Amino acid sequence: MKEIYCLPGTMCDDRLWQLIRPLMGDIRLHHIVLPMEDSLDQVVIALAELLPDKPICLLGFSMGGYLASAFAVKYPARIKQLMVVSNAAMGLMENEIAQRKQALNWVLKQGYHGIPKKKAIAMLGERNKKSDFLIELIQSMDASLGESVLVQQLSCSLERPTLWPALSTLPIDCCFCIGEEDVLLSGDTCERLQHYSNVSCHSVKHCGHMIPLEQPVWLAQKMKTFFRFL
Repeated sequence: MKEIYCLPGTMCDDRLWQLIRPLMGDIRLHHIVLPMEDSLDQVVIALAELLPDKPICLLGFSMGGYLASAFAVKYPARIKQLMVVSNAAMGLMENEIAQRKQALNWVLKQGYHGIPKKKAIAMLGERNKKSDFLIELIQSMDASLGESVLVQQLSCSLERPTLWPALSTLPIDCCFCIGEEDVLLSGDTCERLQHYSNVSCHSVKHCGHMIPLEQPVWLAQKMKTFFRFL
């Protein structure tokens, strides 16, 4: 059976893949709920109990992309190929750290009332900022997971070392997919990643951070090609 194990991003559930699944034919996507642990290291160890104890095709989106990369570094024998979407396996940029700390402090003091519409819109590329469907989907996933998951995910992910060059030394093919309008990644991300011999990097136009929802056809094709399911 053709299978890809998929790690979601912050405050994303199985609906993250809903536009891609119909495009994958007989390829099965396994959505993995991120473990509720206090640190990224502990999350990775918990994922080792959830994922098959055999070489797998692993895909991670956003924070899940960082976790997939960390899993590959810690358990390289359990990875066939690694695809990272909307993440670069690097530490957070200073502005994102500041935003996360601000959000975390606000939630701890005031409680959580869901992701603001303005924040959901900021995750999207210019062409998609008026898509009620995408905005409402982001807000709905966030509402379903709720305050406790947000606090855990923000708290455990603030400290994340850059995983290069450790990832670049592994005998694993790695593919990175980046939205050209992703405000959470620097504009030269692909250029920097392509310096590594085991890495390919692809950018998609008219797309922000939410590639699986904004560009599902493009991403599905990249998945099938990279994981050699064509």
